[in-house]
Amino acid sequence: MDLVTIFLAILSLFVIIGVGFVLRRYELLNGDRVHLISHILVNIALPAITISSMQVPHTAKTMSIVNSMLLVSCGYFIAAIVVSILICHFLPSTPKEKGVFEFMLVFPNTMFMGIPVALAVLGPDSLFYVTLFNVPIYFLVFTLGVWLLARGRPGKFDFKVLLSPGLVASFVGLALFLAGYTIPAPAETVLELVGSATTPLAMLVVGALLATLPVSRLAGDWRVHLVTGLRLIVFPVIAFAVLLPFVSDKTLLGVAVLLIAMPVAANIVLLSEEYKVDSTLASQGVFLSTLLCLITIPALEFLLF
Repeated sequence: MDLVTIFLAILSLFVIIGVGFVLRRYELLNGDRVHLISHILVNIALPAITISSMQVPHTAKTMSIVNSMLLVSCGYFIAAIVVSILICHFLPSTPKEKGVFEFMLVFPNTMFMGIPVALAVLGPDSLFYVTLFNVPIYFLVFTLGVWLLARGRPGKFDFKVLLSPGLVASFVGLALFLAGYTIPAPAETVLELVGSATTPLAMLVVGALLATLPVSRLAGDWRVHLVTGLRLIVFPVIAFAVLLPFVSDKTLLGVAVLLIAMPVAANIVLLSEEYKVDSTLASQGVFLSTLLCLITIPALEFLLF
């Protein structure tokens, strides 16, 4: 895929983000409606497309893909956790800011933006790979992610948050794949139709979340710029260099690098609000990285692939 095609594919997604931004600015999409859309997205559309995307033939090749992608995903998160803690140890920040910066570095927006961007750039065959990469993140974001943001705060961790529909759908889809079970045609069609709502809903939610920030504070300070550069450029380039000698599957390599190059995970804003840390800083990271990925993702795909 050439540079112009990649740019136009991602630009179309960014236009939907702009629609969500404008609708929220003019109160045509208020906070309650955004919450409802987000609720539908997280609890219905994403689980549907997760299960549907894993309905592929159970062969030696697909089993190899499962093992390889889960290994790549777990390897990335282990490395990202270690690197983020080291970097943020030297980055000037308050205790409430440190966890936000660490979260920004570790968690790319592979759930809300990863699926639609992979569809636009790499096509529908990439969905199986995207889903596998996301399996660890469903668990980590509500365990490690919450710990990074709220460590040191009083109160017990509620393990009920681990039983999210996304996490359950990942394991259900993986179990059906491993068992070689094909969902009957009517049910599979329903899952595909419901899952197809993921792209527009996700982009609208991201845009609506960004619209809550004052314009003068959208870009953040030099620390946000540094973390954004690491998130969008340095991490995916290192991932490409490390994986290239070992990964022969071009789709697997492309999906892994593409997902690692995603902007900051949008759910950091919601979690920062929940655990009373710096949600403004989190929103700045989401805005700046989401804006710049319009340039960085096409450039990386063109230069690296």
